[in-house]
Amino acid sequence: MKDLFSDIDSCSIDINGIWTAQLYREYEEINWYYSAKLSVPIIKIEDLGSKWGQWDPLFRVISLNRRLIEVHSWDVVLEVLKHEMAHQYVNEVLRITDEVDHGFSFTKSCHKLGVAGWASKATGDLPESIPPLRERILSQDDERLLNKVEKLLALAQSSNEHEALLAMQKVREMYARHNIQRLQASREGALDSLIISRRKKKLEAHESMIFTVLNEHFFVKVVHTSLYDQKRFEKYKAVELLGSRENLLMAEYVFYFLLKQCDSLWMNHKRSTGCVSQVKRSYLLGVLQGFSDKLKYDNPRDKVASEAGLSKTESKALLKIEQDELDTYIEKRFPRIRSKSRSSTRVIGGVFEQGKADGRKIVIHKGLTKKGGFLGLLT
Repeated sequence: MKDLFSDIDSCSIDINGIWTAQLYREYEEINWYYSAKLSVPIIKIEDLGSKWGQWDPLFRVISLNRRLIEVHSWDVVLEVLKHEMAHQYVNEVLRITDEVDHGFSFTKSCHKLGVAGWASKATGDLPESIPPLRERILSQDDERLLNKVEKLLALAQSSNEHEALLAMQKVREMYARHNIQRLQASREGALDSLIISRRKKKLEAHESMIFTVLNEHFFVKVVHTSLYDQKRFEKYKAVELLGSRENLLMAEYVFYFLLKQCDSLWMNHKRSTGCVSQVKRSYLLGVLQGFSDKLKYDNPRDKVASEAGLSKTESKALLKIEQDELDTYIEKRFPRIRSKSRSSTRVIGGVFEQGKADGRKIVIHKGLTKKGGFLGLLT
């Protein structure tokens, strides 16, 4: 789809008005979703210099920097909006007016509104480009783990299928071992979230299935949502992944890898069988089911727990701690979320089974990490 923003004559359309109207809609939705019971203030978009946003309690105005909307993706804009709403919550719901701007009551209010960790602070790490997690500044432990993973996954590019499979097994064991060691040391995880949106009104069946694979096998949880695109003035389907930073990075890479792998396998299958495009969905769902089956029989957690000298009871206890930690984080971000079972999808049997067979052959290849960004102020 064409990017409308680049072709818009600023004199022919009120861009600020369109964005402001969307911000009012987002405000109302956030207010309802988190049961904040805030009275709607005036919302303005203006030049705020180095500030990303501000709350004026006297005139009851939330202002957002126009540059914020021009430079960053909408999920970042929403976190800044929630940051300012947290200030409003302190003043108008908690009735506190004599506390420092980012004190205890503000932190409490950010928790109430599910504000992301970086946006709960006076200074937010907001990179110039759309900020996927891989471009944020990672801890030394994160970097060390990712470097090891990349070295191991480089083996997965080998033409030897057994070497590739062994590399994938070692990587999954490394992630399982990292999680278990963190839990044994009683260290809280650096939990975060990551948005994936392909600017579509509807997810294709195989895309939804990939997210199910991530949810079941790659130490993350998946929440289906939607995200506004301020350059196209449209709202699209999106998925928010939640988990530790290193697990999110791996899951994001696996998502795009599997998308590419599905396209490649489908083209090969279509070329070799001469089948029609109508069976594509069945084939791709079969591919992903085969991949999921392969992962089920190759669960590294039990092996790693055994190597660590943990009994099955101890291993289950650590797994529950990890799950409870993630559940608490999800509840903070999405307090009204409800579990929903996946609806059944009709498939064509023979094509589905062929897809499953091809899916069992998939191995994960090497991904890339990046860093970089600049600091912006939140007030």
